Amino acid sequence: MPTYNRSEMMQRAVNSVLAQDYPNFELLIVDDCSPDNTWQVLNDLYGEHPQIRLFRQEKGQGACAARNMAIKAASGEFVTGIDDDDEFLPNRLSSMMAAYDDQYSCVVTGYFWDYGSVRKALYTEQKIVRLPEVLDAHCLSNQALVRTSRMLAQGGFDETLAAFQDYDMWLRMVAAYGPALRLAEPTYVVHVGHELGRITTSPKRLNAQAQFVEKHRHLMNERNLHNQAFYRRTMQQEPLSIGELLSSCRYGLVETKVRYYLKHRMLWLIKVRKQLLSKGIKGLFGPK
Repeated sequence: MPTYNRSEMMQRAVNSVLAQDYPNFELLIVDDCSPDNTWQVLNDLYGEHPQIRLFRQEKGQGACAARNMAIKAASGEFVTGIDDDDEFLPNRLSSMMAAYDDQYSCVVTGYFWDYGSVRKALYTEQKIVRLPEVLDAHCLSNQALVRTSRMLAQGGFDETLAAFQDYDMWLRMVAAYGPALRLAEPTYVVHVGHELGRITTSPKRLNAQAQFVEKHRHLMNERNLHNQAFYRRTMQQEPLSIGELLSSCRYGLVETKVRYYLKHRMLWLIKVRKQLLSKGIKGLFGPK
């Protein structure tokens, strides 16, 4: 678990790991040189815990470098991750370990997108996910269970990418070791209620997406490249005409594209929905 400047929020993530019904684990927490009191809090709360190991980067290098430090230090045969603002449900480790098979490159699960007052379950269908699907879109998860040796053989997370590092990692795993197994039951909670205002169209993120496509272009066919271009368009919030929608649907991801098309026809409804998801009915009448 990488952490940075979240001395209070990260405690929820840590406690969710400690509450697992699978007992045989170690939790490696890497503080990315937080300037607040995160390192002190970590040591005060968990410094003597037998299942927790604490690390600190001497200078801020980002979450990927923190993850790679933990992976290299891990003593377990398998590794998985958690972000410091997210949460495991109690059976996450046990369900993934029970399902693991070496014929799969990794095991992922459905997950909850928590908006603050509402949780939405995503990818709740068990499925074997093969390389062509992963090249189309990030259809796995931001976290996976993998063999530590395989992660190390792939060089860990790409620290040169400013974004899409998890997508890049699981794509490389699938390309090297075969399809991924996605379990239907959501056992991971992504908390987004505190970051609904986050801007995802920054030049840095757009540049990272272009870098990602260029890195994996040799694996991509016309369909994959078209769908990556569609995803870039969604990042830039560019609407589709009906003609563009019909043309794009030839390359699959039909439901995703139709929903995106309709979204831009009902922007007022999207704004209302965000208020409801983050703050409930009171959010419609409070300050924006």
